[in-house]
Amino acid sequence: MVDTTKIIILRKIKFSESDLIIHGLSQRGGRLNFLARGALKSRRRFGGGVLEPTHYVQVTYHRKSSSPQEGQLNFLQEAYLIDDFQGLREDYSRLELAFHFIQLVSQTSQEGDEGSPELFNLLGHALRACSQSLNLDILKTHFELKLLHQQGVMPAETQHLSAFSRPLSHHGEIQIGRTELNQVSQQVHNCLKTYLML
Repeated sequence: MVDTTKIIILRKIKFSESDLIIHGLSQRGGRLNFLARGALKSRRRFGGGVLEPTHYVQVTYHRKSSSPQEGQLNFLQEAYLIDDFQGLREDYSRLELAFHFIQLVSQTSQEGDEGSPELFNLLGHALRACSQSLNLDILKTHFELKLLHQQGVMPAETQHLSAFSRPLSHHGEIQIGRTELNQVSQQVHNCLKTYLML
């Protein structure tokens, strides 16, 4: 069965001399895993570095079976770049934070889950904001709080911190002192550590 969807690439793993394994987050919030045969050699199907982590792409793939099992690889046929969030690769700090977002979402997303589109949207908005952000510290905490809120494990101490309830694209408007930001960041870090068992 051939299917087409849009994903954000979470991870790229070299599988052989010419093949890649790709982990992606689907529009529905579930993790999809692909085997991209010949990806390191085929410029027609996968050219221009399209299969890079953080890239937002449209993929056409062959689903291995109608009832996919955990760990099963779909066969990636083609991938087209929609957005590479170019600003991420113009600044190392932005790229580093983007990979932090990717890592957290990778640990949160579930293979086969098709009921969490808000996770896909959160990551997409976070990558776009990160590609333009002038205040990465606030964006980092803002994203982590929203992720915890989505997962239903928001720290009680920050639950009513209204400053962080606005969209990620408005993180630059948040007025918070360095000391308070550090306190919130520590609370969030502790909660993430417990939730993800880091």
